[in-house]
Amino acid sequence: MSVAVSRSRVLVALLATVFTVLVAVRVGWAGKVEDLSKALLADPSFKVRVQAALLLGKLGDKTGTNALIKALDDEDKSVRAMAAQSLGKLGGASAAPALKALLGREHDSFVATQIKIALSALEDQDVKDRKIFVTIGPFSGGVKLADASLLALLQTSLRQSLQKLPKLTFTTDTTAKGRGRTPQLGFLIDGNVSRLEEVFGIGETSCEIKLMVARWPSKSIILWTSAGAAVQAGRRDADKLNARRECIEASAGQLGDSLLEFFRSQGG
Repeated sequence: MSVAVSRSRVLVALLATVFTVLVAVRVGWAGKVEDLSKALLADPSFKVRVQAALLLGKLGDKTGTNALIKALDDEDKSVRAMAAQSLGKLGGASAAPALKALLGREHDSFVATQIKIALSALEDQDVKDRKIFVTIGPFSGGVKLADASLLALLQTSLRQSLQKLPKLTFTTDTTAKGRGRTPQLGFLIDGNVSRLEEVFGIGETSCEIKLMVARWPSKSIILWTSAGAAVQAGRRDADKLNARRECIEASAGQLGDSLLEFFRSQGG
């Protein structure tokens, strides 16, 4: 037995003994991934190899992924099963293809089950990491009273509502959507101010905003909604302008709540 393998075996035994009482295991033992990888691939005892595969998954260091992928070809089914489990925890671009390849040639039902569980875990990670890209349109084509300043206020109000979602990113670069391994969703939010009226005699301003959400770049509409409000307005021009702004903000706030609910359902 080589000195390197012997040293790795001692490390595996030590880690297996004290792992449950280590609070900072990832920090304290991250530098031992190389030794664990050697033990996983070279130790003659399948029990040591199983423990090494287990600990590589628990340490959470992705540098152990390559060794775990190689261990999927181990002659012992317990080692293959544990390597699959740990790959399901670590992830990485090469983990899923390696697991699928093993599933296609694996004859042991227990190992096959562990592979399927690992692949399911990787899919769950992708959903958690999924990014949502949102483009907010110009909201043009509505009533004339909805000038550029009010449309800008509408867009800003919607942005402020959606900024509560950490996985949502605002972008105008529609060509960037859908790239990369991590699933990405692109959406376009647009619509118009369909009504903005001042009711003379009672000093009231009412408004309504129609909003759509469409997939991007397919532009298939998946949501239509609207919101309206009415606020008191004075007789001065400045009071009327403030009433319009308050009406747009109130309606945009309602739409923002609807959008939050929708994008949370999309994983945001």
